[in-house]
Amino acid sequence: MNAIILAAGMGTRLRPLTDEVPKALVKVGSESFFERQLRLLLAAGVRDVTVVTGYRADAFLPWSGASGVELIHNERYADWNNLYSMHLAKGRLGDTIVLDGDVWIGEGVLPTTSPPTSRWYVGYKDDASREWSVRCGADDRVERIDVAGGPGWILTGISYWTRNDGARLSGVLEAMMSQGDAPSLFWDDAPRSSLPVLDVRAQRIGPSDWAEVDTAEELLALRERLAASS
Repeated sequence: MNAIILAAGMGTRLRPLTDEVPKALVKVGSESFFERQLRLLLAAGVRDVTVVTGYRADAFLPWSGASGVELIHNERYADWNNLYSMHLAKGRLGDTIVLDGDVWIGEGVLPTTSPPTSRWYVGYKDDASREWSVRCGADDRVERIDVAGGPGWILTGISYWTRNDGARLSGVLEAMMSQGDAPSLFWDDAPRSSLPVLDVRAQRIGPSDWAEVDTAEELLALRERLAASS
């Protein structure tokens, strides 16, 4: 397995914490989101990690070449959502763990061997009104993704893609770059638009297994949660 970490974002809602460092390098406890992700990837046996940088890219230079880390710079980070970041790394997509650089991940969540099918790791939220919620059929195969109200299982920013699905998605990503709305799209729009030809299963994880942090309040809540459990 290899891994791709999408870490180009500016993290504007976490300012002033992100004035000098990218969001992925904001400290949660003793380590940043990225440092934790890299540690967990290494523990899972992953030795090939591509990090797509953008805002404050030089902050990642200390990790370049270490522990199998390779940096790719997204020069369009200020104008595009992360579709362009994944487009830059699409040639590495296959038998791949993909992580949003700002997701906190619990111990033991990442696979240590290649799963037989692609996986979207999903977490439950009571209010998924502004989230991407999965709708599954038999054997938890993902059939649809909606942005809908009410409770639901949502994308967590953690996924795994087989070689076959990675090859298909590479072509989809290339085609999407020519769309007029491409700058506003997220990388997850690629598999979302291609579900009939992919074999993606929902991998449900618990509330202690992940955390999404967009605001200073959410960061404080995560820090307090981790302090209480230590």
